[in-house]
Amino acid sequence: MTFAERMAVLAGTHAQHAALIDRNTPITFSTLHARVDRLAAAFSRLGVTAGDRVAIWLPNCLAWVESFLACAHLGAVVLAINTRFRSQELATIIGRGRADWLLMWPDFKGIAFGDILVDVPPEALGHLRGIVTIDEAGDDRAARAIAACGIPVHDYAPMLQETTPAPAPHGNAGVLCYTTSGTTSLPKFVLHDQRTLLHHGDIMQQAYGYDRDCRILASTPFCGAFGFSTLLGGLASGTTVVCEPVSDTASTLDQIRRHGITHTYANNESILRLLESSDSPEDFRTCRLFGFANFSPASGDLLERAKQNGLELTGLYGSSELQALTAAQPRRDEDGDTSVRYLAGGTLIHAGARVRARDPQSGALLPHGESGELEISSPSLMTGYLDDRQATARAITADGFFRTGDLGYSVSDRQFVFQTRMGDSLRLSGFLVNPAEIEHTVEACDGIQACQVVGATHAGRIVPVAFVILRPGAIADPLGWAAYCKRIMAGFKVPVRFECIAEFPVVMSANSNKVQKTRLREIADALMANLP
Repeated sequence: MTFAERMAVLAGTHAQHAALIDRNTPITFSTLHARVDRLAAAFSRLGVTAGDRVAIWLPNCLAWVESFLACAHLGAVVLAINTRFRSQELATIIGRGRADWLLMWPDFKGIAFGDILVDVPPEALGHLRGIVTIDEAGDDRAARAIAACGIPVHDYAPMLQETTPAPAPHGNAGVLCYTTSGTTSLPKFVLHDQRTLLHHGDIMQQAYGYDRDCRILASTPFCGAFGFSTLLGGLASGTTVVCEPVSDTASTLDQIRRHGITHTYANNESILRLLESSDSPEDFRTCRLFGFANFSPASGDLLERAKQNGLELTGLYGSSELQALTAAQPRRDEDGDTSVRYLAGGTLIHAGARVRARDPQSGALLPHGESGELEISSPSLMTGYLDDRQATARAITADGFFRTGDLGYSVSDRQFVFQTRMGDSLRLSGFLVNPAEIEHTVEACDGIQACQVVGATHAGRIVPVAFVILRPGAIADPLGWAAYCKRIMAGFKVPVRFECIAEFPVVMSANSNKVQKTRLREIADALMANLP
């Protein structure tokens, strides 16, 4: 099916069932279907056609969902933009992505998005044929700023009153582009088609146990694979998705209580903050499963707090190229090795999917349990990188496995453990080392709140350097830390230097702020260059 076909079916079978709860307001599947039809007709009359590229710069809200579905109806490709992005990132997506249209919310979150757009170099906007604004507050200043770009501006609200019929649905085509976070290179545009997305949504329904009574909380932005897959599992299966444009820990906890949330997926730090903010296990009485990805440097006592609150957790894995939630660690012995259920990775949810690890030096495939670059074959795989056939060819092996760029090991042909990005792994004294192993040891030292370890070049070899954030009031003790590490792990893994910093450099992504290890490596190399 295409999205238009699936939504037409659900408008009949789930007519009065809530498809979305946006800011505590339910929107039924029949209402959503009607709104999408009117919006598709309005977009078509505006000039949006199959193959056009529509940049959606919106938070999690009804407008994001219905705009995406209207584009799918017309065969247009959505370029998903993070609302955290500013003029430089916006220029990259609109310019390099050759966007034809831009949908934006000028006054969202009190941020002057119109001014941000004005700061984008004119050449990056040269391909735009129109801007559609969702201006709920009637902000004249924002409207004037957008108009100053010299591109026709159209109001979103009247489009939902369109009376002309929508054209016939286009059929299957590329429909959604994620942008990779670009911590080490320019972002890539990851293209997925409708059938691949919907098939992944169907499999998620089976894997995560969705039914009509479920309420899925979309706590991460729809513009990224993590957030969109959360939305997709609900849209594809007739399950209610709860969202709001601005979320923080308090509002998320309120959504869980108010709407009886059963499932959500987030990074480990976000779930830990929820548990720390709750004053009663009763808050999570409706929750069936929370999945987490290890994006943050330290997760504290996440597992213990989850247990105290009766909250079932499992580790997850996904990527822009393979979709998020494409693997989850098993909760039952018959589904895989449950001893690693709290580690990132999991059992691939598609029955025909396979995983393997390859030695990055020799190129040989590795037996289960040995760390190497993870390669995954899955029906959820992207169509390719937009406008970049060479990058697509480099990313996929001759037999159809995606080269993930992640370090990990297989547990079986379908289950694996993710350890770190390959670019972050260390080759120390001839051994491939996961820096997380060293980081966890360092974080157990007195006075250290969080740690990031990178490799630096010194005297012709790679050595580990630890960047640490101290606990409040703590005093640095590099000699004591090194002595503790030497008692716990092999000498070649012990950091040769401990550098105290106030915060880690990060790069923004749709899912969380990712630590920019490339920048830390540059700093470490500079520090080691001054040593004899």
